[in-house]
Amino acid sequence: MEELKGQQQQHMLHTEKIHSQEALEEHLPTGQNICPHCHTVNEPDARFCEECGTALGSERLCPNCRQPLDLLADFCEHCKTYVCENRCSFCGAEIAETDAFCPECGASREGIVCPACHTRSPFSYCRVCGIPLTEEARLQSRAAREEPLWKQMDALAVELEKLRKIIPADTPRQIDRNQQNIELCQRVRDLLGRENPADNRHEITLRLGETTEEINERIETKKRELQELLDAIAVQPQENPVMTRNYVMARKPASARIGWKCNFKQVVHSSPCGCACPQLGGKWVVLGQDTKVEDDF
Repeated sequence: MEELKGQQQQHMLHTEKIHSQEALEEHLPTGQNICPHCHTVNEPDARFCEECGTALGSERLCPNCRQPLDLLADFCEHCKTYVCENRCSFCGAEIAETDAFCPECGASREGIVCPACHTRSPFSYCRVCGIPLTEEARLQSRAAREEPLWKQMDALAVELEKLRKIIPADTPRQIDRNQQNIELCQRVRDLLGRENPADNRHEITLRLGETTEEINERIETKKRELQELLDAIAVQPQENPVMTRNYVMARKPASARIGWKCNFKQVVHSSPCGCACPQLGGKWVVLGQDTKVEDDF
């Protein structure tokens, strides 16, 4: 009970802070380039505040860090904060700004702590390790894993990870191992030959393994096959960003090294949980060695 009261008080204080900032901004002098964060008067053509560094000239700012936000954004990519006050970040239902808990799903505005990695997340799926955090998300994830396409993707992802763990035969470490194995086989042949020189049934063939080039070629083939399946589940623009996140996260192959390429900025995030506007659509992409991931989840 005490924890519930504490969360409600914290939310009320946060709401009051936002409203007081907005009221103060309304009474500031017009026609001047004034920082919405620290209220410093800057040069007319300044793009960032000379005092605190906040971006200037945006019609919408994050209520937490005061950085620019797209009009459709419900998440700030700068401070990693959910910013939509009238929509539940877990189920997408409409809620009042004064509600500390969603009347539809019961989730707290404070988020849910992941039982696996202990990260507090504002979404139905952990934004770090990706596991479902609500009962609805767990049901959605189990249903998605019964889909034939998901099973194909997961099987390919497992094969791909096995290939990445193979030690090529032409690495210094493996060359040394192979030489030791060759010498061991030769000693065994010599011992068997002493007993019966005419018996050739003890001939030993040593398979030295694949080279780096051969393994890389197989990896690239599997990556192309996996990407074709990921392209097949690409998400077109939707209305609700929360429902989009949940749909996409439920269909992420568990074993794959993939990222979410959004249509909003055409950049790669670790998942749609790091994107400000996932409702604009996007797709999972197989990560390469040089792929830049925009968030640090």
